[in-house]
Amino acid sequence: MIHRILLPLALLLAVQAAAVVVDVNLPYKNLRLKDGMLFTDVTVRSVNTTAGTVVLLVSKDLVSVRTSMLPDEVNTRLQELAPAQTKEEQAEERRQEEADRQKAAEKAERRQKMAEDEAQVARAANRSLNVKAAEQTATKADLVLTDVARFAEKRARAYFKYQDDPLSNIGAVTGSDIFLENPEPVPGWTGRYRVEGTAYRQYINNQASGFGRGGKEFEMLIQTSDRKKPEIVEIRIK
Repeated sequence: MIHRILLPLALLLAVQAAAVVVDVNLPYKNLRLKDGMLFTDVTVRSVNTTAGTVVLLVSKDLVSVRTSMLPDEVNTRLQELAPAQTKEEQAEERRQEEADRQKAAEKAERRQKMAEDEAQVARAANRSLNVKAAEQTATKADLVLTDVARFAEKRARAYFKYQDDPLSNIGAVTGSDIFLENPEPVPGWTGRYRVEGTAYRQYINNQASGFGRGGKEFEMLIQTSDRKKPEIVEIRIK
């Protein structure tokens, strides 16, 4: 999960060389990003006003995070400490955001191409099989998808009832609904499937008298293999 918000250190240093970097020292016992990720005992060490990033010190490691992922109160504090952006800095920030969007689009296109290539190979292989073998293969694939779907639903219900966000104000979950998309094979990973879904919950609010409600979109990676039960690789909150 972390790799989607962290920037390579080499890229960070290259951007800083031509940008305004302001050193700060803002320690936080807990710092929760807008995507739900929680850092503990973290210190904001510097802010790059051109690239729109901050450097965090987390367990002796330096981590770069987009300022857009920070809580609003932290961004407000950083704006107070950092000088106002020049027109050149604002233009560079817009350019960087556009570059990030372009990279995301290229990544999605490569992923689609890989899926199409894998599907084409699978179709070619199926054509070389006789009718009986093809039927057996299709039946086995359907059974695997069914097993993965059932496993994903059970694990998602357990996760969002007992494990998700243990430091939040969510107490006992009194009701929940899990909506899952059909499992999809992950290109390049034999036996691995991706399942996307949404979890809706009603729960006792530990910080207020009464109940709370909410929904979370998530993604599960599940690994299957012959003669073994499916296993959870990752549950990522979107």
